Amino acid sequence: MIKLLPNILSTFRLVVSFFIIPLILRNNFKMTLIFFGLAAISDFLDGYLARKYNASSDLGKMLDPLADKTLMIISYVLLAHVEAIPAYMAMIVAGRDFLILTVIGACKMRNINLEIRPHLSSKINTTIQLIFIVLVLACKSLSMHIPWFLDLGGLVVSVSTIFSGAVYVQKYYWIKDKLLQQ
Repeated sequence: MIKLLPNILSTFRLVVSFFIIPLILRNNFKMTLIFFGLAAISDFLDGYLARKYNASSDLGKMLDPLADKTLMIISYVLLAHVEAIPAYMAMIVAGRDFLILTVIGACKMRNINLEIRPHLSSKINTTIQLIFIVLVLACKSLSMHIPWFLDLGGLVVSVSTIFSGAVYVQKYYWIKDKLLQQ
């Protein structure tokens, strides 16, 4: 049973991603914070359990990044939509994740074997993105507006996301040739 737990947690995170849509759109930041916080905890917990109990699976290798990217894209795009964060951040975060998902999808469609392993920069980036959203939601829940925090946090998230994306592009640039050949 414990070997199934990482996939259950990833599935939970994926489902929660869609539960937060109406919450953000209704500016219910307290409930969004609770659900997002649970999703963030599940992200760290599923990876820890998969490593500790050697519970890695092919389903988990697909489900975990899909849940992560879904949560991030939904959160950043909708928080920008309700003007809780700057729009440029949503474009950077969603653009990076969309690029990664598009390349993975194109490889799957063309039967190109591509196993993307998360790089340390990606793990750090995900942590920064999650913490930033938790702090934004906490501030919004308390009706606090701290412009310098949005500026500084936006800069840190943006630089981290761009750097992580550049690492993926550099590491997997070779796939471009394979995609163009077929």
